[in-house]
Amino acid sequence: MAEGVSKERVMTAAVRRRFFVAGMLLLGGLLYAPRLPAPFVADDHFILWRLQQGGPFGFATRAPTGFYRPLISLHYYLDYWLWELQPFWSHLVNVAWHLLCAWLVAQFARCWWRDRGWSHEQSERAALLAMGLFLVLPAHVEAVAWFAARADMVATAAAISCLLLARASVCEGKKLYAWLALLCFTLGLFSKESLLSFPLVVWLWLRGLGASQAGWCTLPYWMVAALFWWLRMQAVGGLGAYPGAWETLYQPWRLGLHLLLYLAQLPMPTVLFGLGRDGLDTMLWLGWLGGVLSMAYPLIKRSMRMPLCWADAVLLMSFTLIALLPVLLFKPSPWHFLNSRYSYLASVWLLVLVAGIGVQMWGASRKIRWGFCIVVLVYAVGTVRQVVAWAIAGTIAHSTLQSLRELPADRPLVLISVPDHYRGAYIWRAGLPEAISLLLPARTQQPVYALSRFTMRLAPDTAVIYAGNEARLSRQEDIFLPPEGLQLPPNATLRYQVQPYRMQIDPRWAQSYLLLRYQDGRFTPIRRGDDARRPSMTPCTAVLTPCTEVEQHGEQVGVVHDAVVVGVFRCTVGAKGEQHRQQVGVVHDAVIVHIPQRFGNAAAATNPVHVEDACVYPSEVLLYAKEITLSV
Repeated sequence: MAEGVSKERVMTAAVRRRFFVAGMLLLGGLLYAPRLPAPFVADDHFILWRLQQGGPFGFATRAPTGFYRPLISLHYYLDYWLWELQPFWSHLVNVAWHLLCAWLVAQFARCWWRDRGWSHEQSERAALLAMGLFLVLPAHVEAVAWFAARADMVATAAAISCLLLARASVCEGKKLYAWLALLCFTLGLFSKESLLSFPLVVWLWLRGLGASQAGWCTLPYWMVAALFWWLRMQAVGGLGAYPGAWETLYQPWRLGLHLLLYLAQLPMPTVLFGLGRDGLDTMLWLGWLGGVLSMAYPLIKRSMRMPLCWADAVLLMSFTLIALLPVLLFKPSPWHFLNSRYSYLASVWLLVLVAGIGVQMWGASRKIRWGFCIVVLVYAVGTVRQVVAWAIAGTIAHSTLQSLRELPADRPLVLISVPDHYRGAYIWRAGLPEAISLLLPARTQQPVYALSRFTMRLAPDTAVIYAGNEARLSRQEDIFLPPEGLQLPPNATLRYQVQPYRMQIDPRWAQSYLLLRYQDGRFTPIRRGDDARRPSMTPCTAVLTPCTEVEQHGEQVGVVHDAVVVGVFRCTVGAKGEQHRQQVGVVHDAVIVHIPQRFGNAAAATNPVHVEDACVYPSEVLLYAKEITLSV
């Protein structure tokens, strides 16, 4: 009787656990709901265009390409064959892969801690904790929300499955599981080359399980890796990878720097660039820091010992470092989570370690439990915030393409600058020519050129402002980037110059093209008089007091036309303009946002500041104004 009741309780607990796992996976998937209906971005169009032109293996299998990924090409083609250019279902498949990876992380964490002698209940808690952290980690958004990054999730699922099957082969003594593990590794490697170093992980894993002749057991893995490398070199005609990636090896210190950046980027709650610049980002950082300090307090005060064996921590950290080895050629950017997809696999082992520590510390203090809950909540909000950024990036990519559809197709177009990314979510990092060929075939009769890219680091309303043959950006924190991945006009190298905060364009050369600038999600033509007034924000009161004397210069002083101001701008100079105590400026049909600090205090009259058309730049015009006060 008692035995029957005990079995019933065990079955009830198992059912509850399954429902709890299903609920966690459902909530984890809902975090990515804003991305599902959003359009494709950047490299997505390149992949779909290559598949349209080359069939199932048209992507990353033949020149010109820097990579060899035949299985992921086949997977992408299945998407294209089933629903063509409908982004909803492709994004949904990405989310499904993420949920599968999270479930596999739970299975691995359960096996890992059971093998360390933990009870069934403890290992189950560690598994759920690892899965929950994996689902809400903001560093995973790039891999999940970006169609072109699906390969990272496929490779991760294959890698975890390989380790689980290898463990089954050792524990149960069945060679079939060993061959299935090798098959999983092969499928993952031929999906993405990030598993090239994974045989080292398999070797350490088998040694930890006590397998006999672990080195010989990993020999087939190295043979598959060698075959893959040979096929890759045949396909790409060399070593492959992105241009300039192998040059990192000539500066070994950069490999160590990239490793530190990847490790620093993994636990971040939101983009680092927003700290102190964006209110919500700053709140997320402060909340995350408070939660982490609450959990670390007992260890800092030495009120409790390290909850895990150091050997376990070292082994999991070794897995993490080995997983990062193939991607150290590529620089991550904690400022905006750029290239965070490369650490998707490495995060698995770190989260298993963190989950183990969390389970051991859970009952030690109420502060630890509160700190953990705060960190998870912050991660969930940070993930949604980043997912929304990818949805906005897709909307911008779509609207910019549609704006090109409305322009005349009988004349070459030149885009002064195209949006590169918004809060780390790629817009047109690459793929613009392919998107035009794929979605605007009528537009291909005349080329569409682009001169540069620009960032949208915190806000999606950055505009390119063109006046006096010079382009500026409407927000101080954004910069221009070189035209990598874009199609340049013929002989354009000496006709324009790109600097972080401005672009200079030869006006005579530009007359041969229809020049376009970006504003409000569209590319709009630049016409004569475009640099005239464009009041579009908040009207202001302008007060200007001219100097009593103006010597040697005949410029008109004290003219303010249709000024639109955000913030407060103040300018004072001496009676004759000899000394400039503060920033100086003239307002002329302008939208003023701020005076960037990079110009400093103009101590001499040779470098005043001229404010015109929402941009701030040094001018040759000397200003003679006693005081200008503009207030909203």
